[in-house]
Amino acid sequence: MRVLDYISQGTKHFTLIDPDKSADYLKIAKAALEAGTDGILVGGSLGIPSAEIDGVVEDIKSVAHVPVVLFPGSICQLTPRADAVLFLSVLNSLDPYFIVGAQVQGAVILAKHYPQLEVISTAYVIVGDGGAAGFVSMAKPIPLKRPDIAVAYALAARYMGFNAVYLEAGSGAPEHVPPAMVRAVRKYLDRALIVGGGIRSGEAAREIARERPNVIVTGTIAEENPQKLAEIIRAIREAAPRQSL
Repeated sequence: MRVLDYISQGTKHFTLIDPDKSADYLKIAKAALEAGTDGILVGGSLGIPSAEIDGVVEDIKSVAHVPVVLFPGSICQLTPRADAVLFLSVLNSLDPYFIVGAQVQGAVILAKHYPQLEVISTAYVIVGDGGAAGFVSMAKPIPLKRPDIAVAYALAARYMGFNAVYLEAGSGAPEHVPPAMVRAVRKYLDRALIVGGGIRSGEAAREIARERPNVIVTGTIAEENPQKLAEIIRAIREAAPRQSL
């Protein structure tokens, strides 16, 4: 099964692992797998050299029974050892480089060197605090109380042909994407919807899961308090149906 088909069925939990933040990435991966995560994202906004990403993904793949997907912060974070890559375009960046410039460079690398890697074109929309991702990509984050603007971006992504939309509040964000925003976007989006950033409890995950996103991503909590993952994953499974869009 293609990874895109896999994430489009029901609501799943993915663990984001940023090797730059933790040398114990394999320990985090094992804890996430034990807790029941449905997939692992690998990447970060800063500091992962291309020489390391191959080994990191290879290590995680050696223990993972779920898809391992690249979440690249730059064109240096590509490797054919992953199952797929989120080909991110930061739609609300103020710098064209993060909307299409890096993608032009990355596309050549993927086509020439990694043609076997599944590419999932993803509209990356920064909301709220935005975290490091918002700062580095020079995004103009969507205010948390403006779901209508998020809908407009999601519709643009749909009509532009993206496979998925990723609503990102930012790693370690003080507030997660509001359920009302997820609900509004879900109403108009007929493709994969990914939500991440600032989700630290089972209750927060449950509220978001009720709005039927396809993937809920947690990252910082996996680094700081891995035992919370089981609570979050259990809440998602209790709240969300596991079926196709």
